[in-house]
Amino acid sequence: MAAAKRRNVEERDFLGFTALSKCGKKGEPKRKRVNRNKKKNWGRHSDVRDVEEFLDDVRLQERTAGGLLAEKEDESLFFVDTRKPEKAVKKKVKHVKPLKIDLILQLDSKVPAPKDITSHQVPNGRKLKRKREREEKLEKRGILPRPERLLRAQLNKPSSTCKDEANNNPSRGFYDIWAETNPLDSAVEGKDQWFLDQTKKGRVKRPQRMQQKPSPLPAVEVPAPGASYNPTYESHQALLLRAHEVELKRLKEEERLERQLKFPTKAEAPTEESKFQELCEGLVEESDHDCSGEEESEEQRSVSLPQRERKTERQRKKEKDAKFLKARLEAEKTERLRRQGLFQLKSLHSMVKSRQAELLRRKKLREEKRKAQALQPRRLGRLKYQEPAIDLLLSNELTDSLRKLKPEGSVTTDRFKSFQKRNLIEPRERAKFKRRLKVKYVEKRAFREVTL
Repeated sequence: MAAAKRRNVEERDFLGFTALSKCGKKGEPKRKRVNRNKKKNWGRHSDVRDVEEFLDDVRLQERTAGGLLAEKEDESLFFVDTRKPEKAVKKKVKHVKPLKIDLILQLDSKVPAPKDITSHQVPNGRKLKRKREREEKLEKRGILPRPERLLRAQLNKPSSTCKDEANNNPSRGFYDIWAETNPLDSAVEGKDQWFLDQTKKGRVKRPQRMQQKPSPLPAVEVPAPGASYNPTYESHQALLLRAHEVELKRLKEEERLERQLKFPTKAEAPTEESKFQELCEGLVEESDHDCSGEEESEEQRSVSLPQRERKTERQRKKEKDAKFLKARLEAEKTERLRRQGLFQLKSLHSMVKSRQAELLRRKKLREEKRKAQALQPRRLGRLKYQEPAIDLLLSNELTDSLRKLKPEGSVTTDRFKSFQKRNLIEPRERAKFKRRLKVKYVEKRAFREVTL
């Protein structure tokens, strides 16, 4: 009974107190009552759409017109068109439109940027301002500051020094910078040496070692006549003989190394008896010799010690006289030989001439040896210079046409070897790459699926 009464009350319509009241309308929720005294409910339950629309309109006018349209004058908004209509247009001028990127980068607002106050602030601005005002007052009276006076004096001073000619002048002449006479030295000719040392920067003297080449060999050596594409029989055979000798020398060196490193055969292998004999070599003889030597020294000591006697005065006098006599005889002999040398001038002259000829021959040999050593490459590094292989064609490879010729050797290798031979760079070898870690091969899963 009570539930039926409550349903009838809810279905009954009520009149609202105001026109905006939603009470009594079916299908609409009941107006929510909010306490507007609290600040948190102001923006949440207040209708401010009209205020926002007004502010958006104001911002749009400021952005497009630079201010409110109501506050602007009519002259800034409208203008009177006083142009006369043209009767006939001869040619329509094509209007050049700006690029799209330029339109995007243009400012779409006429509101000026805010003024940066800090950008106009200058450190010590007041002090600099007072200094500037003081200089202006002095300048009106004809008094310039000291830096300005020094600068004007420097500009008005006549130039006494001669200016050097520019390096990029096409009409400038060429000269040898290491020659004895230099046209640039004409300005300092006849000057005092002390004055030149104190005021001029002298030219660096080229050292003597830089005047000499590291090797007298030519940069490009002319190959042998037998290396031509169409050589004569004699020149080609001579080149083949030279290559044959080089190959024989290399084979002999390989055989020598194999012979030295060859393991001995069974017949040549050492036995136990030979090893023992080699270890005992000379031990028994040395012991016997040492024993006999000790016995002899003991016997001599026992015999010589008691036979030693003191010399008498007469014996010493005889020895002294004999010594003086020997010295006098040697002096007389030397003097006699010197007198006899006067009769041997011709033979002595011939001996001197032969000696000088021998010395001259030795000098020429040394000079030739020195020149031959100068042509050889020096030891500049840990490796020795190795002569490159001789480039030649065999008898069956010779052709009668330059088109059928097969190239021999390499230009790059030839130039590299030439640098080494002329002592410009040290002999080098290609670096050997040694892998530290072992390479691991892994078969990919996709490939393994296909192979299976």
